[in-house]
Amino acid sequence: MALVLVAEPSVAVAGALRRFLEGAGHEVLVASALQEALERVRELAPVLVLSSVTESFDGEGLCRQVKEELPGTPVLLLYLPEEESPETRSASAGAEACLVGPLKRATVVSCVSLMIQLAKAREAVSVVRTEMQLLQHQGNRREATAPLSDLEFFKRLLFMEVKRSRRYRYPIAYLLLEPDRYAEKLASLPPPVRTSALAEMLRRISDGLRDIDVAVPFAEGRFIIFLPYTPYEGALVVAERLLQRVKQVESVQGLTASLGLAVFEPSAAKGQAQVSFGSLMKEAGEALRRAQASGGDRVEGRPVASEPAAPAASEPTETVVLDAAPETPPE
Repeated sequence: MALVLVAEPSVAVAGALRRFLEGAGHEVLVASALQEALERVRELAPVLVLSSVTESFDGEGLCRQVKEELPGTPVLLLYLPEEESPETRSASAGAEACLVGPLKRATVVSCVSLMIQLAKAREAVSVVRTEMQLLQHQGNRREATAPLSDLEFFKRLLFMEVKRSRRYRYPIAYLLLEPDRYAEKLASLPPPVRTSALAEMLRRISDGLRDIDVAVPFAEGRFIIFLPYTPYEGALVVAERLLQRVKQVESVQGLTASLGLAVFEPSAAKGQAQVSFGSLMKEAGEALRRAQASGGDRVEGRPVASEPAAPAASEPTETVVLDAAPETPPE
């Protein structure tokens, strides 16, 4: 059970958010004051901090303090409906995501669950990187793929996010990246050198992504990158950036890469077959092969649309309205 800290001065709003999250299986702790929230973060290290932002409640300041002391803790900021630039403000504060009220239960639960799962995925990536570095320093002759075999958690994450994006109608992007002329450039290198080069590639790829994006080695010399809440145009910008970052790898001179892109945009068109995790991976793989066949050092891909699914009859419609001037909580 994941501990989520809700920093919210309004008793009514905090109670609604607690019901939303506890109903989804999360453990919830509410802090009605900023200093109390910060003390609870230091004491309990919650898996996620959810904080309101109003004129009287500086959730952005809390976010900055949390990021300074515990930078790995994800923060979700909640803004009032009249806020004109929530994305810019939340990004400036260092938050991973933001929501604007009024807030539906399904939206809150979906966003919180996604952020928690991505945080776990990033921890798994960190373990992979550490093992690759150990291989490099110890001169171990095991193949670079040895520590990468346990990717089931990440695969489950991707599978689930396809279903969630179909349900809640937000875009997601998958990228498959592979170095060009792998057999010539990398496969022939001694295992420790190859491991070092792959580790450097992973580092440079990850440095070119947002905090909510995830990149992991998927197979020998191949990387998969997951971009939540990213439409085709945005994913294409990221893909072009990653190609340039591969060229910056110092351990292999003249290295380039090919990249296959598949983007699910639920609102793009009607009348097409439902998209699945497998179909997206197939689309990204075929796009990667087209990029390689065209000479490499390029991106191939296109949006993948699906027929909008009818809303479930049992979908909860409970919402919570953020309060700009909340009541004072009882002593």
